[in-house]
Amino acid sequence: MTAASPNEPGAASVAPAEKRVPGPRFRELDGLRGIAALAVVFSHFGGTHNFHYRDDPPAFHDFVWGGTGVQLFFMISGFVILMTARRASRPSDFVISRAARLYPPYWLSLAFAVVILALVQVPGYSLSPGQIIVNLTMVQRWLLVDDVVDVYWTLAVEMQFYALVLTLLILSRCRLSDRLVLWACLGWSVLSWTVVAVTSQAAAPRPAGDPTWVKLVNNITVAEYAPMFVLGMVVFLARETGRHRRAVAAAYASAVVSPFVLRDMTLGLWVLAAATLFTAVALRRRTWLLTTPPFQFYGRISYSLYIIHVIPGYLVIHALWPYVGRNMAMLVALAVVSVLAWALQRYGEEHLGRAAKRGLTRVRSVVDARTGHPRSLGSAR
Repeated sequence: MTAASPNEPGAASVAPAEKRVPGPRFRELDGLRGIAALAVVFSHFGGTHNFHYRDDPPAFHDFVWGGTGVQLFFMISGFVILMTARRASRPSDFVISRAARLYPPYWLSLAFAVVILALVQVPGYSLSPGQIIVNLTMVQRWLLVDDVVDVYWTLAVEMQFYALVLTLLILSRCRLSDRLVLWACLGWSVLSWTVVAVTSQAAAPRPAGDPTWVKLVNNITVAEYAPMFVLGMVVFLARETGRHRRAVAAAYASAVVSPFVLRDMTLGLWVLAAATLFTAVALRRRTWLLTTPPFQFYGRISYSLYIIHVIPGYLVIHALWPYVGRNMAMLVALAVVSVLAWALQRYGEEHLGRAAKRGLTRVRSVVDARTGHPRSLGSAR
């Protein structure tokens, strides 16, 4: 999920009605994406793998901290999606950009997973035609349908965030001023913490898990992850304008306290580390290490790696560990899924993504011509 950079800190704030011109690529965020993707991969290969193949030996480390890569992804998304949205001339620009970016590789990864699971039995996975069809939407979590692949749940959370940003674009006629964004962040933060306060009292402690209504309310409001998106958005504003440092401090505090309240000390400490790393990198002028080729490569393929690594990785580890050992099998699995992710990024994200964007743009032009409105609802210009 690559992105272009905003203006450097200290630059003049862009007036809401002005057209924002894309700047040079913010390569450090690509590097952070690479870290986030690899963290998630190792958490699955080192830990979650053994929930599926229980008789396989454990890795030298369970990489339980790797799940924090998800929170880091959400912080980066808050930054990048706001940056993308502020460049939109009309709401449909944002919709086309996101749809063309996410769906082609997602559908390819879904087809790949379905074919593998149809040919090879992987413990813990089962498919039904209805489940596969609903998974095509990417928002199966909203419909209480199981994901074909475990990691897909985060994409539905991302879509909820996109829906919020799209709503702001429509209501503001594509004038996402700092003031509007900050008020939206404040409102979402207050809502999420209110939900946390109410549901944590109703849910704790219950051996059987949270009541259904608690899960439903948390899912609808994205209460657990809202602070991560908010931190990303506020940090973007601070980097673009050189201002809003108190808002950054408040958003940072909210993001790091949330996991301590909702989960446990271990996750809280790892999210603290992730939030500190993200904020420091995003507000710095340059972080050389993250621009080096290994980080850039994994940053470039991070989305594809995230959505395709699970099932082929498990199968490679399970097949190879008796011959090369558990740890070497894990490294071979990383190499295999890296190649798969590179191919998916090259052909799914780049080639099919560009074709999808052209196709969606043509469809919009036809609709505009037939309705007599060259600019859709919410156009700023």
